[in-house]
Amino acid sequence: MSANRRLILDLPEPLFAALAEAAAAQGRSLPSELRLRLQRSLPKSSGEKTSGRTEERLLAPIRARVALDFAQATGWGDLQARLAAKGFVLRERGGGLALHRLSDNLRLCKGSEIGAAYADLMRRFNAPFPGHSHRHLVDRILGGGPFPQPPAPPRWDDDDPVLIEPG
Repeated sequence: MSANRRLILDLPEPLFAALAEAAAAQGRSLPSELRLRLQRSLPKSSGEKTSGRTEERLLAPIRARVALDFAQATGWGDLQARLAAKGFVLRERGGGLALHRLSDNLRLCKGSEIGAAYADLMRRFNAPFPGHSHRHLVDRILGGGPFPQPPAPPRWDDDDPVLIEPG
């Protein structure tokens, strides 16, 4: 049996209120609710990975909010613009895509978890996701290419000289 350790934690009022409300709804004390949430967020043991799947109760509202955008998008640019208007962005994640919150880049879920599998979107748009590094998927899913990739944005270092020409 392991000993408990005391932790004093300062939380923003909205977060504290949300935790207290969630605890009350489940009939748990606030410390119990916080312990439970922390335990669920950590891997089960030191070598074991979590499934990486997002809980269904969190997926449903996201899915409802973006389903029409995925259904009506005519290409990758159009899809990203539609998602950005709602505060989301698609980013490469492994061999697929993940939906992130635009404001803080928080990964919300895999594209496949909301019915937007990368392979399906690639087939529909007849092009890979711009800049996606898994090029072998293009051959497997679309039967080759070549598919033009937009040029990568320049990488600027802070110590690079800035040249300003008189106009």
